[in-house]
Amino acid sequence: MSDLETLVRDLDRLEQIVASWDQTQQLTVQALREAVESIQKEAFRRIIAEVKQSPDGMAALREAVGDPWVYSVLQFHGLLKPPQPSVEERIEQALEAVRPRLKSHEGNVELVAFVAPDEAQIRLTGTCNGCAFSDITVKLGVEKAIIEGVDEITKVTVIEGRAPASADGVKGSPFAIPWEDAGPVTAVPAGGVIATELDKASVLLTQMGGEVKAYPNACAHLGMPLEMGEVSDGVITCSYHGFQFRLDTGECLTTPEIALPSYPVRVQAGRVQVQVTT
Repeated sequence: MSDLETLVRDLDRLEQIVASWDQTQQLTVQALREAVESIQKEAFRRIIAEVKQSPDGMAALREAVGDPWVYSVLQFHGLLKPPQPSVEERIEQALEAVRPRLKSHEGNVELVAFVAPDEAQIRLTGTCNGCAFSDITVKLGVEKAIIEGVDEITKVTVIEGRAPASADGVKGSPFAIPWEDAGPVTAVPAGGVIATELDKASVLLTQMGGEVKAYPNACAHLGMPLEMGEVSDGVITCSYHGFQFRLDTGECLTTPEIALPSYPVRVQAGRVQVQVTT
């Protein structure tokens, strides 16, 4: 009796031979194969259903599936579900995605426990443990990665560990959004707009009621630049398609559901600083 690997190689060779035949012959072989496979699949499905009904059926089925011949055939017919990683394994996969950035700051994170049904308990280690920026690290990095990567998790809890003896060399959170210099506050017109190019985006600046506002320099309609738009009574009109936006709130007067997102702004030593958050 041939072994499984030999038979699989024989099938590969036979398929190569059939591939050299004309289309009519290939279609005939394909129809024959599909008919045989359909009969086999239904037969195996019925056997499995019957086995599951018996008291020790599931144990017997698991033992049978351990045989490579049985496993290969049932998998071929789609009658075996691929093994799914556990919740803990998927949390670890999510943590692996953020560890390189944590390690760049000489920190790390470890999974303490999965608390059913929806909580992941973690511990920050290295320089991340006890860091003044740890809340940012968890919220924008670790928590985000876990919740987006593991459907069951809705809550991430930090289990406190012993803080490092010294905070020397702390660089801040690797997930913190940097403040970018956008120029002198005196260059930002009151009731008007000016565009400035930052590292991450082109930003539209304005002063409304003495407060500096920052928005993407892109119309929320089709992304066209807004800097050439006409400003009147605190409203800018896109020069391309006429969409109008309030400069104090970003609200779109044309289509309210596509408002301009605003960026965090601060003024320090007469300089405007912006966090490009999108």
